[in-house]
Amino acid sequence: MTKNLLWILLLGIVYPRPTATYAQTGSPAPPSCSTTQSTPKWTAVLTAHPDDWQLFMGAAVCEEVRHPRRKTVFICLTGGQANEPADAYWQSREAGHRASVRQAADLFASAASTAAAVTRVVINGHSIDVYRYQNTVACYLHLPDGGVNGRGLARGNFQSLQQLRDYGRPLTPLNGGAPYVSWDDLSQTIRGLLAREAIKGQLTLHIPQAEARCNPGDHSDHYLAGALAQYAMRQQECRFFQYVGYDVSRRPVNLTASQQNNQRQVYKAYCQTMTEQRQGDPWDTKHLAFIGHQYVQVKHQTGQLLQPERPVIASSISDEEVAQDEDALLDEKLNLLPSYPNPFAQSSLLVYQLPLPAAVWLRVLDMQGREILLLQNGTIQPAGQHEVWLDVQRFPAAGNYVTELRVGRHRRLRTVSVIR
Repeated sequence: MTKNLLWILLLGIVYPRPTATYAQTGSPAPPSCSTTQSTPKWTAVLTAHPDDWQLFMGAAVCEEVRHPRRKTVFICLTGGQANEPADAYWQSREAGHRASVRQAADLFASAASTAAAVTRVVINGHSIDVYRYQNTVACYLHLPDGGVNGRGLARGNFQSLQQLRDYGRPLTPLNGGAPYVSWDDLSQTIRGLLAREAIKGQLTLHIPQAEARCNPGDHSDHYLAGALAQYAMRQQECRFFQYVGYDVSRRPVNLTASQQNNQRQVYKAYCQTMTEQRQGDPWDTKHLAFIGHQYVQVKHQTGQLLQPERPVIASSISDEEVAQDEDALLDEKLNLLPSYPNPFAQSSLLVYQLPLPAAVWLRVLDMQGREILLLQNGTIQPAGQHEVWLDVQRFPAAGNYVTELRVGRHRRLRTVSVIR
């Protein structure tokens, strides 16, 4: 674990306050994002409220989502219901969160996608709503907002993350789901959810800064969300990006015009959804004061890599029914697209589509059925589109070959032609 930590601005801009008591003098500068040991394949963003990532992490998270081959998992702990008595308010806030995720995914896409999937999974005995769009996954626990001081609010029966951690008071989701009875219960659920969505490799986790000395005057739920993420990932290999919350409005603007524009667009998507659903418009001076300011501390924690796990299915569905559903989905949706270009003299792009997470075997055979290339050997991959380049130098000779995609009993074949 990095022993000495410096406050840095996300893209290498140094915060010019000489009296920053939370920066340890004499410490070496932390490495930039571009000098990590390997290219991250997945990222998670864990926040307390539906508008936190847009306001305090927006520019950085948009950069993560812009990479189509990188999976980004959003976890929103509370509905942020404040003291509004009706469910429509917190449900609109979560709808705004989903709209922001879609907007982030569409910022750099050539065309917006209309395909989205909403499912409900059970992790550690708790029901969680999961929303998938392009290379993003958004997960909602629907916990009650604890209020700025962490004592809870009347609408949430005065329950809060702080009360759960400090006093063991159960925390019941706003939609009436099974209560979280301890901090360990909630932590194990978060860890199980991350394991369910994991891709093999180091996790980058964007979270609120949990230390008040580095993040003064923030919301109790923000502090607790940061603390929860670190507790859930203890002894695991992880790179934490820890963000300042409310206090950023008092610090200098440090994002470029382009970064601010991305941040505004994702927050605007949230606000438009709120107004469309006849809630108050949060596009106001109070919230816009956070736009353009992004202060983050980077901490690398060593340990075991989080291992991907098979999705946990609701107990009301039998294993046989699940297997039948997955088999039918694979039969209908598993797809190996024609390579392009084909024939090829240099390289060709091989594209395949998985309707659900699965172990994948991908290889190239000659016309006698002998294996020439082994591209995937049972690797568990997430649902979505995957790409592999075929390099002509790896083929023994010109001629026709067969690409074979196999998932379970399902097999897809395509012919490719190598020319010299």
